[in-house]
Amino acid sequence: MAEAIEKVPAETRWEIAAKGLTGAITATDKALKEAIGEKKFNEFTQELWYETGKGAKEFADNLGLATENARDIVEVLKILSITAMGPEFKFEIIEATEDRCVGRTTMCPWHERWKEFGFKEEFCNSGHQAWGDGAVESLNPNFTFRLIKNMQLGDSYCEWAVERKESRQRN
Repeated sequence: MAEAIEKVPAETRWEIAAKGLTGAITATDKALKEAIGEKKFNEFTQELWYETGKGAKEFADNLGLATENARDIVEVLKILSITAMGPEFKFEIIEATEDRCVGRTTMCPWHERWKEFGFKEEFCNSGHQAWGDGAVESLNPNFTFRLIKNMQLGDSYCEWAVERKESRQRN
C-alpha cells in the first residue's frame, strides 16, 4: 500500500486531504448549527477557532518566523493558513507597513466547500474573526486582527487587517 500511495504526488495528496478536511468540517458546521441554533453555534465556533488560532505562536517559533510588525504577522498568517488548510488559498497584500497590513483572500477552501455544497447560510464570519484574534494575539499582543469583508456575506473577497493597537502607537 505504501508503494501505491507514493505514486500519488505529494501535492495531490495534500490537496485531496485538505479538501476532505474542509469539506468534513463545513458539513459538520452546517449540521451543528441546525442542531443547536445560530447563537450557540457562534459561541462554540468562536471559542474553538480562537484556541486554534493561538497555535500560530508555536508554528512561527518552530519555523523561526519573525513577528515584530504587521507585515511579519501577516506573512505568518498566510503561511499557516496554507499549511493547515490547504493550497486553495490565494492571498494578496494591498497595504503593508510596520503598523498596519491589509490582506485579501481571493480564494478560500472554506468558501469553495460552502459553494460546492450549495449552502446559503453564513458559517465563517465569527470563526474567521476569532481565529485571527487568537493567532495575532499569540504572535504579538501589540497587534489586533479585524475582518473587514467576507465572501460568504456576498463580498467578492475576504479582506482583513492586522493593526498595531492604538494605545501602543501613542506611547
